[in-house]
Amino acid sequence: MKRQKHSPSSVNVAIVGATGLVGMEFLSLLKERKFPFSNLFLFASDRSVGKKIDFMGKKREVLPFKGDLFSQIDIAFFSAGAEIDRKLVPQAAKMGAVCIDNSSAFRMDKGIPLVVPEVNFSSVKRNDKIIANPNCSTIQLVLVLNILRRLSPVASVDVSTYQAVSGAGREPLEEFERQSRSLSRGNKVQYFSNIIQKIGPALDNGYCEEEMKLVNETRKILSDSKISVSPTAMRVPLSNVHTESVAVTFTENVSLERVKKALRKGDNSVLLVDEIDSADVSKSNITFVSRLRRDLKNKKKFLMIITADNLRVGAALNGIRIAERILREKTEEKTKK
Repeated sequence: MKRQKHSPSSVNVAIVGATGLVGMEFLSLLKERKFPFSNLFLFASDRSVGKKIDFMGKKREVLPFKGDLFSQIDIAFFSAGAEIDRKLVPQAAKMGAVCIDNSSAFRMDKGIPLVVPEVNFSSVKRNDKIIANPNCSTIQLVLVLNILRRLSPVASVDVSTYQAVSGAGREPLEEFERQSRSLSRGNKVQYFSNIIQKIGPALDNGYCEEEMKLVNETRKILSDSKISVSPTAMRVPLSNVHTESVAVTFTENVSLERVKKALRKGDNSVLLVDEIDSADVSKSNITFVSRLRRDLKNKKKFLMIITADNLRVGAALNGIRIAERILREKTEEKTKK
């Protein structure tokens, strides 16, 4: 099937995993941000095929995973899980679609850019067809670190994450909601009224999988293999919004006022506030920095709390922002010709 030609500012878009939590956020953001799509294709697993999703006044049918359909797609947002994405993304890329993958499948592949557009969009090359979306907790962390490192090189980062249940997917979130109603755990993992002290399997070094994502992805995005990241990742009984307790140590002396000024002027996607509750962050596109203070003894060390909606800032919004930058550059390129 021949690919239809579009203007760079209007494209055929696909969402793979459209009925999942992140997939639904992709849909919300396409509408909210007036993303310029010509046609929208929705894909999901067999149990959701044929389902109709009401979107922008039109009922759109969920399609099965079929590689040949990607011959008509310009940009595809993948959020179907690493196992499925690992199979489908290369097929879609081969057919010409730019694939923005929200799973962990390709994040640490050397030839594939791992992108937070405000930080390292320059790592995306003109002919790249696969772009990895970082882990949710990594995105909100590096958005802030990218601003702070303009003041001084960052020597180390200590980070403890308190991650909402929605970060684990729809089924754990539904189980959390059942447990909150019945106050009964049964034989399932207990999410309600509990803090789970690791996320993902424990590795040989004693760190869990989620903690090593923070380490490796932060280094790759910031292009800084020397930065020391000491992570602890925990699952907390909240439906949405990830919170991080972060201590950043600079290599040079920096005043508290300079740190405050940098965060206030650094980026429209980051906002410095005195304090904020998680409940006030849900559905926001902002990463909030609160309770900023200097360490009591180490004058190069600053403590803060970083909070963001994990389904938006930590997933769908980052993917949408990548696609928006791609379209903008193509439009600018066409204008120059």
